[in-house]
Amino acid sequence: MPKPQEIAVLVVNGLRFDDWDFVMVRRNWGDAFAYFQFSAAERDPIFNVPNTFPNWLKLQWKPGDQCSIYLAGELAITGFIEVRQVAYNANSHGVMLIGKSYSAQAAKSSVDTPDGNFDNQDLVSIASKVAGAYGVGVKTIGGVDMTPFQQCQAGKGETVWDFLERLARVRGCLLAADAFGNFLIIGDHDYPAVSGLVEGKNIKEMQCIISNEHVFAVHDVHGHGQASDDLNGSAASEMKATATSDVAPLYSKLITPMEESVRTIAELQHRANFEKLWHDGSQVQATITVQGWLRDGQTLWHEGDQVHVYSPMAMLDMDMAIQQVVFTQDDKRGTITTLTCINPEMLLGRKNFNVEAPPAVPTSATVPTTNPPTTISV
Repeated sequence: MPKPQEIAVLVVNGLRFDDWDFVMVRRNWGDAFAYFQFSAAERDPIFNVPNTFPNWLKLQWKPGDQCSIYLAGELAITGFIEVRQVAYNANSHGVMLIGKSYSAQAAKSSVDTPDGNFDNQDLVSIASKVAGAYGVGVKTIGGVDMTPFQQCQAGKGETVWDFLERLARVRGCLLAADAFGNFLIIGDHDYPAVSGLVEGKNIKEMQCIISNEHVFAVHDVHGHGQASDDLNGSAASEMKATATSDVAPLYSKLITPMEESVRTIAELQHRANFEKLWHDGSQVQATITVQGWLRDGQTLWHEGDQVHVYSPMAMLDMDMAIQQVVFTQDDKRGTITTLTCINPEMLLGRKNFNVEAPPAVPTSATVPTTNPPTTISV
């Protein structure tokens, strides 16, 4: 008899089914939706009793059917079935169901307003309007910049996700989705570490990458503002702000054009700081597999949470943020969870680990004769 903490249940139209051969649920702070995939196979010949398919009466579900998914007794997703695949022969019958959380419908749809104009409105208000038209809610996490956009226009046919993600970058926020039909607007926040992942204890597998591939020493953001009595000429048309990396030992520069017009240099500076945080945060990524679906045997692992990762082999002794959680179950690897852990600042979380300070960044492309590598404290 299966253990309760290893049972996956799909409920559709009041009917539940839990006899699955393969289960996969993916939740990611960065995707526009959560995703699931379930498959099952009939183990007995399906033509023994004419016109009788007792096990499969429960699985006559189709794209568009709303559903709820429970893992280890805890609600993991509310969403809908998007794809149904069936394969059968005289001796077997298999069904695969693939689906997403409700936010997927809004994410793929176009912004639908009479004129696409959102002048002098803030990010949360705009998101609530364009996502709400498709039944998707908006939640905020941390401190979200509520400065209104002086000028803001959705492109004709532009999708809701692309439009909001563009505006979120301007305000130094991340756009994500939860597993229950909401968009998330994520600002600076502080999550304490909720658990530990320790080499030789609860880490089943790990792959760790430490890389400066996407790290830049200097981030310039160029933009423009609408001309006024207080802001005009080159001061309005050639605005610039700069942020300097905390981790890049070699000189490099990324110039980013501001997506929307701005009123002040402070808005450009916020955008530059966001680019710096995002790229600096790409330095470390660890993909960690643990046994089971429950954190500390009590609750499902959650994207957005911070954990302390200790792995001398990977040179890690630091708080990291969980960007993605993938719950799986099959007859080969059993019941496992795969966590994609990254620097907290990539999710705008407070950084709580030490990176050795790099040498001063040169002001030109001259390459220093010696460049000690960035190291992570262990």
